[in-house]
Amino acid sequence: MPTWTSPPQLVALAGFYAQAQAHPGAIGDAAFLDAVKAAHWPTNCWSYVEASFAIIAPACLLRPHLTAELIALPIDAMIAGGLDDAGQVIAIGLACATRDAPYVAVSAEGKRWLTQVWPTLEELVETVFQARLQEALAEDED
Repeated sequence: MPTWTSPPQLVALAGFYAQAQAHPGAIGDAAFLDAVKAAHWPTNCWSYVEASFAIIAPACLLRPHLTAELIALPIDAMIAGGLDDAGQVIAIGLACATRDAPYVAVSAEGKRWLTQVWPTLEELVETVFQARLQEALAEDED
């Protein structure tokens, strides 16, 4: 699992992931999602995207059934940053896994998920992206 040493949110999340991996049934899905979401911090949209991929990739590996909800986090930031083409989302995630100087380092498990599983999720990404985009557009109208 990740070996983050800072900021405090990532230190806590690394411990949480180790616990979740060691005792998979001990943490319910709601608590799991809350812990992953709590690890995010305010920043600009595109730095958030990078951090979010580093944060959610191990979570998606541990709980694949939560992937749709977890990928909404970086997708929301991409939309906030002006992205309107779901076809670019996979490439952005891959770039986060392979960046030389990432905003937040991606763990070995996270890189494996981002490079091997993430590219196979085009249909799910399209579905989540379109739903989140429609929600964002509806909010803008209010």
